[in-house]
Amino acid sequence: MTKGLDALLGASLDVETKVYIPRLKTSFTIKALSNEDIRRCNERATVFGQRGEKSTDNQMLNALFIAKSCIDPDFNNKALKEHYGAIDEADCVVKALLPGEVTKLLQAVMELSGFGDEDEMVDEAKN
Repeated sequence: MTKGLDALLGASLDVETKVYIPRLKTSFTIKALSNEDIRRCNERATVFGQRGEKSTDNQMLNALFIAKSCIDPDFNNKALKEHYGAIDEADCVVKALLPGEVTKLLQAVMELSGFGDEDEMVDEAKN
């Protein structure tokens, strides 16, 4: 077998990590997004203009990515949504977190899901 095949056969898509949020003095547990997760988030964040043109609500998309990847806390928790007066899990992310915390979590989610820095990944592959 080849190295690539061996790597795929031994790999799992269930990847998790913790992201520390200093203001809250706790870590959030996040998981990698699947292709299906990303597709569904993109669908929900798609908005249609008056003439039927499509665009993406980036704040909504980012919040959905975070909500979908967060195992702990669960942004879809009824008590959490009620506490922040949120209508859904994405609204809860926006209302519960500071902008920098959203950015920190989003970067971690994307990296965990395989969207790392390409230059860095090429350098690592060369070594």
